[in-house]
Amino acid sequence: MDRDGTESKTIQSVENAFRILNELLRREQATVTELSDVVGLSKGTVHHYLATLRNENVVEQVDGKYQLGLRSLSFGGAARERETVFQIGKDGVDRLAETTGETARLVVERDGYGITLHQATSADRNEVQTYLGTRENLHSTAAGKAMLSVMDNEHKDIVSQVQLSQHTEHTIVDPAELREELADIRSSGIAFDNEEQFDGVRCVATAITTDTDDLLGAISVNGPAERIDDAMFYKEIPQALQNVAGVIEINTAYLGWMEQTTENLT
Repeated sequence: MDRDGTESKTIQSVENAFRILNELLRREQATVTELSDVVGLSKGTVHHYLATLRNENVVEQVDGKYQLGLRSLSFGGAARERETVFQIGKDGVDRLAETTGETARLVVERDGYGITLHQATSADRNEVQTYLGTRENLHSTAAGKAMLSVMDNEHKDIVSQVQLSQHTEHTIVDPAELREELADIRSSGIAFDNEEQFDGVRCVATAITTDTDDLLGAISVNGPAERIDDAMFYKEIPQALQNVAGVIEINTAYLGWMEQTTENLT
């Protein structure tokens, strides 16, 4: 079923190819046998798919294992570059990483998940658990909850459509509790993830919206709980996030005004 609720026919072979690619994304590397066991296709069939994808440079073979090829980066890079929020927000995310000394991300919502569009990390940090294109549940991350707070309102009950998976013992899986937290986020403009997605990791985020309150995405800062104390978690990082988000939203409004002015002149 399409996102607009209409039924459409799909091509099984394309679906199979993406199942293989998704598994390679999840595992980083895998053998034909490993892929066959997971996707439910014979080893011969999986090998044929991989040979085709390899000919197109979408996958590579290294020491008997398969991994995503660099051509995949071309698709992702082209998709990312067309996002206005990436063009306007990437520099702010870089500044956040520099000023906080932690990992900063720009995240957008697609099909009920948060997708990492840009990520910047302090040079001496090696505990990063996300990467470009990482797809995460909305309810268990600060960026996801920040976006949910904009998406979920009296006209659109998004929470009822979200699968509340348990990631750690701190993950909110009760809809009523999540709705209560989203109300707090709408009021304060700041979302917190206190070891809800990953054990030992704290994250703070704020949503980015247009001047008409349409959701563009969210920016976040995360790092080890042992390094992000309460003062940094509840005060310093939220202030830094709101400063950067304000600049991004002003630039977005200005870009929209420029585009509208150009259209009127033509």
